[in-house]
Amino acid sequence: MSTTPSILLVGLGGAGCGMVSRIAPHLPPVVRVALIDTDASILNTTEGQEVFQIGRPLTRGMGTAGELAVGLAAVEADEPTLRRLFNGYSLVVLVTGLGGGMGSGGAAPLASIALDAGATVLSFATIPFSHEGERRKRQATEALEKLAVKSHGLVVVENDLLALQVAADASLSAAFSAADEWIAGSLRALASVFTPGALVPVDPAALKTILEKPGSPTLFSYGVGEGSGAALIAAKAACDSSLAHGPGAITKVGSLFVQVTGGLNMSATDAFEAVSIIRKKFGGEKTTLLGACIKPELGDRVEVAVLGASLPVPKPATKTKKGAKGTDPNQPVFVFATEESIRRGIFSNTPLIFRDGADIDVPTYIRKSVRLTSAS
Repeated sequence: MSTTPSILLVGLGGAGCGMVSRIAPHLPPVVRVALIDTDASILNTTEGQEVFQIGRPLTRGMGTAGELAVGLAAVEADEPTLRRLFNGYSLVVLVTGLGGGMGSGGAAPLASIALDAGATVLSFATIPFSHEGERRKRQATEALEKLAVKSHGLVVVENDLLALQVAADASLSAAFSAADEWIAGSLRALASVFTPGALVPVDPAALKTILEKPGSPTLFSYGVGEGSGAALIAAKAACDSSLAHGPGAITKVGSLFVQVTGGLNMSATDAFEAVSIIRKKFGGEKTTLLGACIKPELGDRVEVAVLGASLPVPKPATKTKKGAKGTDPNQPVFVFATEESIRRGIFSNTPLIFRDGADIDVPTYIRKSVRLTSAS
């Protein structure tokens, strides 16, 4: 069996290098790992990873001090080396934290180099906590816009949402471990496409059709199930993941890739039932690719990863039947959008709990947009 790497996983900057170095030991051989930063102290803490220290004449081996121009200049200074790094890979996965100088200044130009090399580029970017200050938030927002047009797929991880995944008294490292598992799950799923012997194989070329062109809105989710009905549990967990329902997230896409990975007891029927649940939730009317892989070491555990892009084809407007009453434009409609757009009342300090894509702490009449009329 060939173990030649087909996927290049790149950690950029302090946050990106930290996240990638933590998940790298758990990835299959088809994934090559590279860590890129200006800061020698960051790169020296990694063990057994391939590192690229860039911009040495500019920073003298130190960080960028939060300056975007320095991060950009560092990538440009070592562009020939970085171009050689990206040559020959079908898929490049870029992981970075935005808000600082290296990630915000270097992510978009680095993704551009990968695009020029002919790779499909999938980027994961974390957004600073709200308490980190307006400057970092602004730099992250501006960098996100630039990175989006240089990536076939862009998955945004809100640090504020990460904090909601764990108990209030949990450590900060526990919160970040949620993101580690989320991204690691996606990489294991993508790696399965390039690994021979899948229960339901996927042509890597077909996977590229999901991420058609740079700048497409991107959906990603991940769920795990164990025991009886593990595949269905994992699929429902992927549908309900609050990380897939954060501010600005899209929940309906035209094209879907669903990878189901489980132990020896998982059947093709389990995988088909899981993808059916995913399609009901996220769409995939244009294209749906199902991949299924058996890994004996998982036992009774099943992992479901979902990657989607491109907006769904709009449905034609329905005509009002003759004699039917139209809606009153003056009648208010109550819709629960995101935690940022409305107050959650007494639940404002509790974690978001989603079921079938809805926050169950929000009253039913709000979640289902029921029109309330006064009694006459």
